[in-house]
Amino acid sequence: MYIDIHTHHPKTLSNSYFALANMIVSKDYLTYKPCSVGIHPWYVDHDFDKQFEALVQLQANEAVIAVGECGLDKMHSTPWDRQVMAFERQIGLANELNKPIIVHCVRAYAEVLTSLMRMKTKVPVILHGYSKNWELAKTLLHHGYYLSLGANILKGQHLDLLQNIPLDRLFLETDDKTIAISDIYAYFCHARKLTKEQLQEQIVQNFNRVFNYSLV
Repeated sequence: MYIDIHTHHPKTLSNSYFALANMIVSKDYLTYKPCSVGIHPWYVDHDFDKQFEALVQLQANEAVIAVGECGLDKMHSTPWDRQVMAFERQIGLANELNKPIIVHCVRAYAEVLTSLMRMKTKVPVILHGYSKNWELAKTLLHHGYYLSLGANILKGQHLDLLQNIPLDRLFLETDDKTIAISDIYAYFCHARKLTKEQLQEQIVQNFNRVFNYSLV
């Protein structure tokens, strides 16, 4: 089975394909199931309390199996203090619900780490769309986090990361790209000298470890 851990363009699920659709509170409707639901740092409402209340209600749906994406983005105009507040409220919710959290991070890894540690995060953390170097990856992995790699790896600039990341901390994703998840799997397999079946089996194991959801 191919698992796409984070996508904004989910396709019909099948026995060979599973996608975790991402829904953003105040932007998307709860159309795809299963899914993750969160308050993206680009879309933090002025009336955050009502937005957070909506998130809590959506998280009560059994088809919602993760909190996020949520996080911090230094390239966006949302005021920084509101981003941190929204992120930490969602970390607290993930802790309360015992659900994994999917993190959006742009030029803010130190600050994301600070928030995760300040909130005493006790649930699995997936840093989605990771495209930085192996040195930073080692720091994130040291904290027990998972890294989800996407279409950026196809540029051929992350071979050190691909060749060294522990397979039991790995996910793959398409995010907002229209590329097939099978192409990302194929590239990773080539770089790591794995068979498709080996990689698929490992990521299914990772999924089962992190999410309280049956793929059967």
